[in-house]
Amino acid sequence: MRGRPHGSRALVVALAAAATSALACARVDWIGPGGGSGTGAGAGVDGAAVDAPAGRDAQVADRAVGGAADRAGMPEAGAAADAPAAGGADAACAAQSATAETLPLDLFVMMDSSGSMTEQTAAGPTKWQAVQTALGAFFADPMSAGLSVELQYFPLIQANAATTCATNADCGSYGPCDLYRTCYGPTTTQIVLCTTNADCRQGEACVQLGGCPISGGSCAPIGVYCPYGDVCTPLDGYCDGRDRCDAPAYATPAVPLAALPGAAAALTASLGAHQPDGRTPTGPALSGALQAAEAHAAATPDHKAAVVLVTDGLPTECTPGDIPGIAALAAGGAAASPAVPTFVIGVFGPDEAATAGPNLDALATGGGTGKAVVIDTSQDVTKALQTALDAIRTTAVACTYKIPPPTTGAIDFHKVNVEVTGAGGVMTPVGYVASKASCDPTRGGWYYDVDPASGGTPTTIIACDATCAALKTATRVDIVLGCQTIVITLDEVTAPAGRAAAGRTTSGGAPS
Repeated sequence: MRGRPHGSRALVVALAAAATSALACARVDWIGPGGGSGTGAGAGVDGAAVDAPAGRDAQVADRAVGGAADRAGMPEAGAAADAPAAGGADAACAAQSATAETLPLDLFVMMDSSGSMTEQTAAGPTKWQAVQTALGAFFADPMSAGLSVELQYFPLIQANAATTCATNADCGSYGPCDLYRTCYGPTTTQIVLCTTNADCRQGEACVQLGGCPISGGSCAPIGVYCPYGDVCTPLDGYCDGRDRCDAPAYATPAVPLAALPGAAAALTASLGAHQPDGRTPTGPALSGALQAAEAHAAATPDHKAAVVLVTDGLPTECTPGDIPGIAALAAGGAAASPAVPTFVIGVFGPDEAATAGPNLDALATGGGTGKAVVIDTSQDVTKALQTALDAIRTTAVACTYKIPPPTTGAIDFHKVNVEVTGAGGVMTPVGYVASKASCDPTRGGWYYDVDPASGGTPTTIIACDATCAALKTATRVDIVLGCQTIVITLDEVTAPAGRAAAGRTTSGGAPS
């Protein structure tokens, strides 16, 4: 690591009429975290009560369907749906169900292997050893089976570049030689890294930083005597062009994407053979990981891709080299279609954690994961890191569901609805929004991975953040096929554009 020498709206819209009419439609049942199912009155998601009609789970095949709600476009809030009419538009609907199935998860791990990873933790092992142990345990964990992992390290180092330097000539084409320098003057009491005299206080000069071979620690100026009588010796310089700054290099994995547990041996062997060295080119490393993950996500829409950035230092070289610039890269991945979130894990000494935390939080926020996990090296780093990885394994695919194929015909994406059954057995419909950007912060909603209006074919349903939070206490999520999509707009729940009844105005986006 450079910069120091080595040493108040309801959550969902409750429409009893929509719930009743949904009985006339084909239903695909998704069993939620609680694993249960049931009917009856009680508190629904966020307390919005929708009484489930008796016989909610009864066989509905061959039932005549098609009501005013479907014919008119879709029921609005408070509108009563007419009873299903025999021979209606959805008469061909047939019930079908499937066990809950989130998307398979593919993790693209970008691992910091800079020189500072050789620093010891409070428990004794170095940061690198602690990370190796945690990752190895995660790969071998039976709970990780089926998860796919790709691994790459940063920095990647140019072949034939000098390990150290004293002059620019030592670096050849990979220079200049960067020598550590510190502010020094008559009243200087601590190391303050600098590039020129302008970086220092009045009366101080920016001089080369050295080390005490026997006494230990850093020193300045060169040639001064250290506590044990040894002489302050120049620290080795570093060739500025030694570490690669091209993102495509980091997009090529050290260990290609493969499923666990079969991939565990190759991943563990790679970690064992790799040694920390170099500085911290976080920008191109994250950019490369996102390039690889985004390409994979576009090619395999039935999987969920996510990047995991594990680092022990803030960026020290290459472009972008600042936190806002790197956070913008992460935000680009989160805004991609399909979205690729970035999870951030930091491993820092106690004196660094407080400063590093807000910076890494900015990267995680940009990446759509909210907050970084910052591990203090006075903790059990191995255990804390494995806990963080376990949480990522669960949350990366939370509230993201496959759209199963219908038993007959093709899915009409105007006629897909989401219903949530709460712990009390009460079903509540959740409204559709056009995209993640259209999610209501309190009412939530759901959206497709691909907007059908663009000509694409959705494969995934994704819950907005507010709805996703509520799903943690749900017992079941149902995907209902065959009834007009319930849409959340800024001010109301309404029908998709162009599908309203005569004299009714609609607002907001909808599948088309």
